[in-house]
Amino acid sequence: MIKRLLLATFILIFAISCSDDTASNPVEDTTITPIYEVEYSDNTIILKDNDNNIVIGLDTASNTYTLDGSKFEEDPKEGEIILIEGKLLRKVKSAMRNGSNLVVETEDAALTDVIKNGEIAWDITPEWNNATALKFDGTTVMTMPTEFNEKIEHTISYGGIDHKIEIEPKLVDGKINSCVFTFVMSKKIAGDATAAFTAKGTVTLPNQSTLIKIKEGKLEKFKSFNKGIAADLELSLSAAGSKSGEHDLELPGIALSIPIRFIPTPSGPIPLPIPVSIDIGIQFVTKMTVPDVKSSATASSKLSLTADGNFEYTGADFHTGGNFGKEEIKDGEFDAAASLGIPIDVQFGVAFPRVGLNIAGQELAYIHTGFTTGSSLNWGPLCKSGYVKMVVEGGYQLKVLGQTIVEKKKTFAERKREAKSEGCQ
Repeated sequence: MIKRLLLATFILIFAISCSDDTASNPVEDTTITPIYEVEYSDNTIILKDNDNNIVIGLDTASNTYTLDGSKFEEDPKEGEIILIEGKLLRKVKSAMRNGSNLVVETEDAALTDVIKNGEIAWDITPEWNNATALKFDGTTVMTMPTEFNEKIEHTISYGGIDHKIEIEPKLVDGKINSCVFTFVMSKKIAGDATAAFTAKGTVTLPNQSTLIKIKEGKLEKFKSFNKGIAADLELSLSAAGSKSGEHDLELPGIALSIPIRFIPTPSGPIPLPIPVSIDIGIQFVTKMTVPDVKSSATASSKLSLTADGNFEYTGADFHTGGNFGKEEIKDGEFDAAASLGIPIDVQFGVAFPRVGLNIAGQELAYIHTGFTTGSSLNWGPLCKSGYVKMVVEGGYQLKVLGQTIVEKKKTFAERKREAKSEGCQ
């Protein structure tokens, strides 16, 4: 008879650790003066849509829009740019009349297509009450009321796992850029939960200051600084005998979209005609090896951090940088149990907030803080271990600015704490 072996629980407390990361902000001056002064290209068609009735329909598969033809002085031609202020920026591939409507097949437009010369800059702290929609894989699954201040609650089922999202905005120092959140992933078999993964705590969205300068239809300068992301949270996982497998809900699978419709300045807000949004994304990741119904694993920990992340393009050079301000991992507790010879490995991670800068429906740059924990049991020799990790990561793709620089992802800073039994090698 195989005897079930239960091992003692590790209880670990991590104190505040000193910073030793080498990733840092390569740009000393982060001051950006808000402005919107541009000269549009000659092939740009600019429309206002105060009554919200220009766009009649959209075929997302072919990026074909049905538009109110009465709003156009002339039918758009191939290669021209349609700018519906604050809402839409697309390049025309073809256009044809259908009664009084225009059916326009489009493709992505670069900012350098619509702006010949100019400078756009803002200094904004996104606030939860300005979010307009909760999106899943780019599709709106929940529309927010204007200036909402209530808790967001939504459950999304994906890959056999339920993702419950709760975000409650908080007013702090006159801004609603903080929130209390709870994210729960639960995996069920025959209606019974076999695994639960939970992240809960508070986060504060960063101040974002961005500058884009275009000269003679080419990008001359791009800077974007994200200052003051803050997170305090608890991670926990509990998995019993279940089917093994991996589950990864890719970024930005779940995101709250916060449009920037005006640029705040000392003399008053300036309308921003280019469609720009800051999208706050959430990623869940789990990996499970729990092959036996008698197997189980648990883990819990507390984490706290502040972080910055920055991007700068000048000429042909692109620089990124980021760092932790405060970083703390504590109260790590891990346990795993199984029948003799049965290995276990359960890992859970969440990236939140993921702060993405989106222009004309294309992501330009993002930064996120990520948190993972895991618990495992291996044999030969017997080894029981657990870990907690937090990272600051960012990435960029400059296609929307007319550049062909390859998309890149970078880890700015990383911290990891581990606990191992004596038998671990």
